Amino acid sequence: RYLGCTELSDLSMGSQQQRAFTLGLAALLGDGIYNFGELLMHPILESLRNTENQWLIDTLYAFNSGNVETFFSLKTYWGSQSDLANNEQRLKEKLQLLCLMEMVFTRPANHRQMTFWEISHQAKVPVDEVEMLVMKALSAGLVKGSIDEVDHKVHMTWVQPRVMDLQQVSFMKQRLEAWCADVKNISILVEDHAHEVLG
Repeated sequence: RYLGCTELSDLSMGSQQQRAFTLGLAALLGDGIYNFGELLMHPILESLRNTENQWLIDTLYAFNSGNVETFFSLKTYWGSQSDLANNEQRLKEKLQLLCLMEMVFTRPANHRQMTFWEISHQAKVPVDEVEMLVMKALSAGLVKGSIDEVDHKVHMTWVQPRVMDLQQVSFMKQRLEAWCADVKNISILVEDHAHEVLG
């Protein structure tokens, strides 16, 4: 709220950087925070770009996209920050939930069935822990769906809405364009075969 009411030009660069850093840490460590889009779009984060704390922006983007590999590739940076280093396991669990959310988001609505192996591979979690990960996501209200323990599959029907970054908006645009093309093809098919049905 404070940043929504304060002009950045009223803050010194040092003050902007300090607030951006604190907000970034709070978002990463905060319980129940699974939406980083608003923070990533806020201009105050630009105060950290091309500084020694650029890694925090990169880490926030890794969380927003559920990218476990990028997060661990940045460990040399965030590992030196005591609050993050002391909460590594908690951060990893949060990131794995975000990874599952991103997997559901990036799939078309008619193709949201995933195997335990796919989730394990993407979220970097052992296969025997996938079911627990999915149950955590379901109980936290991050996704809706069902688990098929026999076939080791998960079917998702919904993912919690989030503020999207530009890459996610671009992906959504591609999906909408594909959907429009499918609708157009079906309407042409119906037109071509309508006389057979009505005739």
